[in-house]
Order: sequence, then structure tokens, then C-alpha cells
Amino acid sequence: MKKFKIGNAELSKLKVDIDRVPVKEHVHGGSYVGEKKDGKMQGYGTYLYNDGSKYEGQWENDKMHGQGTHTWIEGEKYIGEWKNDEKNGYGIYTWDDGEIYVGKWENDEKNGEGIYTWSDGEIYVGEWQDDKRHGEGIHTRVDGEKYIGQWNNDIREGKAMNLLPNGEIQLGDFKANEFIKK
Repeated sequence: MKKFKIGNAELSKLKVDIDRVPVKEHVHGGSYVGEKKDGKMQGYGTYLYNDGSKYEGQWENDKMHGQGTHTWIEGEKYIGEWKNDEKNGYGIYTWDDGEIYVGKWENDEKNGEGIYTWSDGEIYVGEWQDDKRHGEGIHTRVDGEKYIGQWNNDIREGKAMNLLPNGEIQLGDFKANEFIKK
């Protein structure tokens, strides 16, 4: 290979023609680096949002779709399955205050079996519907109270057993979070 020198005078006359491909902005604003198909985000890629949040994972037709990790600038994080830009399938969501949900998602809401742990140590293990405890579940409070039974839209309602911290056992029906004595 032959070496050559270009002086400043020659550099100033040199023009480089670069084809600039416009970057398509996502609905949330930001920039994307990764695989594309027909000009759309498709396959594996990373999206950096204008606010500093980030999604890294699979894409389909410009939408988060498949396995991926979304980290919000506020400290929240979701690792799991996505469908059409929404949490859908199995995933783990952590909040900046230490709360965590591990379980099923549907249309961006907790739906199906899941475990929710609050920052104070309370735990719920059971069924969810539309982001609320609904169906069968066990809620253990930090004071030791343990409710094992039915839930209706985040309210203890239906057949249940409630174990109180003092050792008392409530067995029967609950209505609007209250035990109904028989």
C-alpha cells in the first residue's frame, strides 16, 4: 500500500457525499439502534427515549414485541414479554421503592397468576385481573395476619380463612373486606 499526504488546502477542496437516512422517531420520541426490516424496527434493538428511559429487546413492526427490558428514568424496570408495545405474558416489574411483581401480564396490566411484594414486606400470592387482586389468593401482612381466600376487584370477598396475629382463626365469608360471623 502506498502512503500519501493531503495538505490543508487539498482537504478544504475535498467534498464527501454522505447519504443521510432520516431516523424515524418513535411515538415516545428518542432514537433507535438495531435491526430493521422495510424501514421499521424489527428484530433486536435498543431504543433510547428522550427522557433517558431505555428499552432493549425484540421489536416487530416498530413496536416492542417479544422478550425485552424496559428501564424507566424514575428507576422502575420491567423484564419480560411484550406484545404490541404492552407488557403481555410473563414478566418481572420492579418499582423504585422496592415493590416487585412477578407474574402474568395482559394488555399492560397484571392478569393471571402473580406474586406482589410491597416495600413494607407484605406479600400477595394469587390471581389478578385488570391490575387488581381477583380470584383466589393469599395475602400475608407484616403483622402476621394471613388471609387465604377469595378476592373481588382488590376487596376480600367470598369464602376465606383469616389467620390473625393473636392466633384467632376466622373461617367463613368476607364481604367488603369484613368478616361475616355465622
